[in-house]
Amino acid sequence: MKNYLAGILCLVFLNLNQTDAPDSGSNEAQWAEFVAGVLNVEEEGVEYILPDGRRIDIYDKSNNISYEVDWCQKWEEGIGQSLGYAIATNSDPGLILLFKNGDDEYYNTALGVVNQLRERGFNYKFIVVNVGSGKIWKY
Repeated sequence: MKNYLAGILCLVFLNLNQTDAPDSGSNEAQWAEFVAGVLNVEEEGVEYILPDGRRIDIYDKSNNISYEVDWCQKWEEGIGQSLGYAIATNSDPGLILLFKNGDDEYYNTALGVVNQLRERGFNYKFIVVNVGSGKIWKY
């Protein structure tokens, strides 16, 4: 419970012009482009290709963060990929979860795991995008 409350206290809401957000039926790549724009990531940082051919959804070079963008149900895969990308780029890992109504269980579990990673010394970034409203929260 303590970890959950700490995560809530660290919440930062990014105010957006919601008309710029993709619609709720958009795919991961469209949401990644949108979030990259909100985070002011250069265009070359979207679908950034590593020397081994893997693609980082969003590589924020200026802040040295490798983000994986995934739907809430795929949070485990997203955390694993972001850690791999962070090792490959010597950057901080980050997960951007695309949240739909009814995904609360996946989101809560992912938040708990992110808090555990932080307790173990990882500077892990966590962002949630509500695909219904286009609102973005950074934890």
